[in-house]
Amino acid sequence: MSTATLAIGLSACSETAEPASGDETTKGEDSKLTVQEVYEKSVEASEDITSVHADIVTDQTIAMQGDGMEMDMTVSSSMDMTIDPVAFYQKAETSVVSEDIDNSNPMSMEMYFTEQGMYMYEETMATWLKMPDASIEDLKALADQQTANPSQQLEELAEFKDDFTFKQTEAEYILTLDASGEKFNELMDQQLEKTLGQMELEAQMALEDMTIHAVNYVIYVDKESFLTTGIDMKMDMDMNIEDEMMNIKSDMQADYSRFNEIQAITVPAEVVEQAQEIAG
Repeated sequence: MSTATLAIGLSACSETAEPASGDETTKGEDSKLTVQEVYEKSVEASEDITSVHADIVTDQTIAMQGDGMEMDMTVSSSMDMTIDPVAFYQKAETSVVSEDIDNSNPMSMEMYFTEQGMYMYEETMATWLKMPDASIEDLKALADQQTANPSQQLEELAEFKDDFTFKQTEAEYILTLDASGEKFNELMDQQLEKTLGQMELEAQMALEDMTIHAVNYVIYVDKESFLTTGIDMKMDMDMNIEDEMMNIKSDMQADYSRFNEIQAITVPAEVVEQAQEIAG
């Protein structure tokens, strides 16, 4: 949750942020802070963060190059998270639109993760399930993959500090990175591994079966609190599945709010009572 890792990626730069384009009469006064000063204030702001709310929307366009089939998929999720101890409550909805697939009904998901365990609502069975304890570590990793934790994304971008553009509006600092070309191969591989981590084991494939052409990041930092209020990530990639090429264009927008407003997250008693335990 900390914005401290923002500093790692930007501390080497010393230039003041350039104004972002917009109406000069409403843009407000430009800040004269350098990236180093933004860093120092971000570290200070991050020390007291105990919880955060994340709203994440991911739009994907999937195109099969062989038969020409196209599919648009949208995943919308809302999550409350506490930092210590790590716990969260999440609701998500997935919708798929395609002329080739008859699936007009969105799929819903609801989940609790606390020291009490991991509970997930199974929509088709209309019941709660208690997942095996062995899955807890995987779920923590999944939270990072879903970008519920903005510091995870920022940490991955640390070594590309000299490639950011640094602009500002009246209320925000805007940091942008266009990651394309050989120098970003390691970052591309990290994104591929994340994608693989979200797949079922039987559907996993080797990294050589996947190619990311470009990734674009836009990071928003509040001028008053110096907290990361949003991360947008766009990605263009190809996947080779059983000699069938698939192109995926993904646009993920994550907004963060309610810093330190969320109290301890607990699993409701009725969920614990109703849940069916899944064997590990």
